[in-house]
Amino acid sequence: MKIALGMIIRSMKSDDVILAFLDNAEKYGHKIDCVIVAYSLELDSAVADRINRRAPFYAIDIKDPRYCAERLREIGVPDDSAKELLVCPVDPRGGPVPYGYKRTLLTTEAILRGVDTLFFVDSDVYPSVLKMTQDGPKIEDADFFGAHLEFLNSGSQVTTGEYSGYNILPPASFEGMDDLLFGLQKDDVLEYWKSSGEHRCLAVQPEERVQKPCMKILGGNCAFRLSAFSQLPPFFSSFYTVGDELFLNRGEDTVLGLGIAKSGTVCTDIGFNPLHDAYKHYPKEPDLRANEEDQERFYYACTGWVGRNPLLNYVRGADMQAAREGRRDRLERGLRAVAEFTNNPRYLGVLENFDTSWNNLGRYISEYERVMDAWSQFIKCSGIGA
Repeated sequence: MKIALGMIIRSMKSDDVILAFLDNAEKYGHKIDCVIVAYSLELDSAVADRINRRAPFYAIDIKDPRYCAERLREIGVPDDSAKELLVCPVDPRGGPVPYGYKRTLLTTEAILRGVDTLFFVDSDVYPSVLKMTQDGPKIEDADFFGAHLEFLNSGSQVTTGEYSGYNILPPASFEGMDDLLFGLQKDDVLEYWKSSGEHRCLAVQPEERVQKPCMKILGGNCAFRLSAFSQLPPFFSSFYTVGDELFLNRGEDTVLGLGIAKSGTVCTDIGFNPLHDAYKHYPKEPDLRANEEDQERFYYACTGWVGRNPLLNYVRGADMQAAREGRRDRLERGLRAVAEFTNNPRYLGVLENFDTSWNNLGRYISEYERVMDAWSQFIKCSGIGA
């Protein structure tokens, strides 16, 4: 069984996270057959050399994914389908690149290289967990790969889990939190956020791991038997622009999760929660009210959620008019509330992002359908799962 470690990243300037995962695999007796990274800007050759000394390293320059292009041609994927999978939908030479495109490109390369099991991690996720002790939260080493392989080796086709560390929702308390989350279509976590005064939005690894079937995938903590993609859609997310700025939609794994539910693919939440440094300054607590960098991080989470929601509602078969109009008014009130709480008027502009994203729904649907068709052609030609 060929196992690969995959990561999507803008620039590969450090090998710290990759080497930490390779060290973790070695410590617990797991062989990683190769590392695959998809990057959009630059790759430090010294970083590549250090990784390659530990495991065969394949770097996908999304500006020119040559290996994928050659292999897709060899296995007979039609040119228009190959182009849909390979060509970046935005100019990758400076700005952000849609998450779904990068994850699907990396998955494509993994399949073409004969990988059986693909682990996805993110550059802000670590092969350790945060546990609560008598002295407070403590980072402890843990068997990341073994936690997933335990279930992949016993029937699961996809494994995932939550994170430990600070949630992307930072501790906060203000009137209008319910309006904001409803408008962002995140109202399922309202009670959690409103009780942040108690838990400070800090998640820890439970002493006893609890496993359960699921269809929610977290892209920085998941693994796939790649044969499962014979029945699954690829990752997908799009983008939109407001003024001169390009915004990325979140939820590249949401459509995939819906596909898991529809196909009956066995997906397990393994109850293993690696540390995620969402605000990039753990153990310092995020301060939404006063820290400008934390405000910016949460701002882009909000713009990503409003970007995600139109297509999510479409794929779910929701009443589109109700989904749009019913949430817009609440979002407007919520944005006024968070802008007042943070003394940051930038949040008020998220309403324009909301409108712009909904106005781009037709393009999202067209892109989504083209990518699904192209993926079907690739899977058929690849013979995976046959």
